[in-house]
Amino acid sequence: MIYSSASEKGPVREQNEDFCAAEIIGGCLCMAVADGLGGEVSGEIASRIAVETMMSELRIAPDVLKNDNVLGDFLSSVFNKANVEIIRYGYEHPESRGMCTTLTCAVLNDRKLTISHIGDTRVYLCHGREIQKLTNDHNKAAELVKEGKISELEAKVHPGRNVLLKVLGENVYLKPDIFSYNLSYGDIVMLCSDGLYSFIDKEDFITALNLRKDLKMVCECLIDASLRGGSSDNTTIVAGLCRPFGGNTGV
Repeated sequence: MIYSSASEKGPVREQNEDFCAAEIIGGCLCMAVADGLGGEVSGEIASRIAVETMMSELRIAPDVLKNDNVLGDFLSSVFNKANVEIIRYGYEHPESRGMCTTLTCAVLNDRKLTISHIGDTRVYLCHGREIQKLTNDHNKAAELVKEGKISELEAKVHPGRNVLLKVLGENVYLKPDIFSYNLSYGDIVMLCSDGLYSFIDKEDFITALNLRKDLKMVCECLIDASLRGGSSDNTTIVAGLCRPFGGNTGV
């Protein structure tokens, strides 16, 4: 399995509130991206806690990653553990109380992809030159699209895109979206923060995928495209290639 990532704080933000990780665990490729709420207190801490908790829990349960019957419930429990850790940190550090973040995790086991997701970080599946969004945004604009009140095009500029309806850091029991997909060898799975995908289009994806033999170049190409497109947010991407296990490389 081959994977890579790239993250850029952008031209406006003082610090990068995104956090990401990718790692081979128990023969599975595990990827995660969290986007701390911009403009809120300690977003960069919340995103780091979310991803580090996720990866730590995956490392101690490698056998679960290949058990389709329990993986979804396990990932849901890890989301709630990460949520508790974020809330606990806030109580122990009052200056960070109220911090929140998105969290999206993807587990790739041979040709089986399992996604757990809260927030508006997206997962894309790249099959040849076809690009498919696999996750639903948990924000007000997406809800209005679902209700038929605005179009997908209008949602890209609607102020409701910045109003998240589900995040980690709130004192509630979390029910992350859990999805499973069957992949083909050669497919690329991408996790992207909104600072990236909001400022690129399908042609940018296709241009980047022409570099698919070098996933690091794919990631850097999409980061550059988002910055040229006017992104003023943190931009993050993690990409993994679906291929037979063996000869693992990650950058």
